[in-house]
Amino acid sequence: MSTPPPPMPVATVPDVPQQPALSEPERIIDVFVAPSKTFTDIRRNASWWVPWLIISIFSISFFVLLDKKIGFDEIARHMMESNSRVQQMPADQQQRVTSFTAASLKYGGFASPLFVLFYGLIVAAVLFFTFNFLLDAQIQFSRALAVVIYGWLPSLVGTLLAMLTVAFGNPEGFRMENPVGTNPAYFLDYATTSKFIYVALSSLDVISLWVVVLIGMGFALNAKKKISIGTGVTVVAVWFFLYKLGSAALAAMRS
Repeated sequence: MSTPPPPMPVATVPDVPQQPALSEPERIIDVFVAPSKTFTDIRRNASWWVPWLIISIFSISFFVLLDKKIGFDEIARHMMESNSRVQQMPADQQQRVTSFTAASLKYGGFASPLFVLFYGLIVAAVLFFTFNFLLDAQIQFSRALAVVIYGWLPSLVGTLLAMLTVAFGNPEGFRMENPVGTNPAYFLDYATTSKFIYVALSSLDVISLWVVVLIGMGFALNAKKKISIGTGVTVVAVWFFLYKLGSAALAAMRS
């Protein structure tokens, strides 16, 4: 009686892709020139603290420059001039609101590294559950967080442009809510434009859309189940535009 042949081995996809390990400087640079390499390398090493540190340094530097070149009191005053509710308050209440806003901008700006990490955790958690429960992507949370933080690196371009605007531009025309002309809303009059339209158009921001594409790519490349990059980008884009739509609706109600 012949013995049955041994079962054929099941082909598996290696968890760590076969590409040379990248150093941290290489991962940072490749986000801008070859993002698939960075996000593939996250499968080998899900460390995220280096891009978080770089983003934090740029953010604090921006707020230091704001304080020196314009001043938070002036920024807050300019913001309140565009707020119809504040303008209807008595003068003493307007002053209290303006002072509170200035203090919030100042201390919130210097605490921005904590806010970056906090929002990164929230975004990573939302996308982690979306990809794992809806698409069965089987992505580890550590990788999800690394994808989000690395995906935010193009925001450095916006921060650098904002710093140049503050350093060499007209302080009177500076708007904290929309400091750089990378979206259509920047070129509209904030005081006379519908707040819903203004916030909605600000979502069509070149840098923000760049970030959406990178994060979508990162999730697709880190999924154990095969997910196309187009699907990954679409999932992230849906969440992004839902968030912006909600922000536009809230701005309209406040106005």
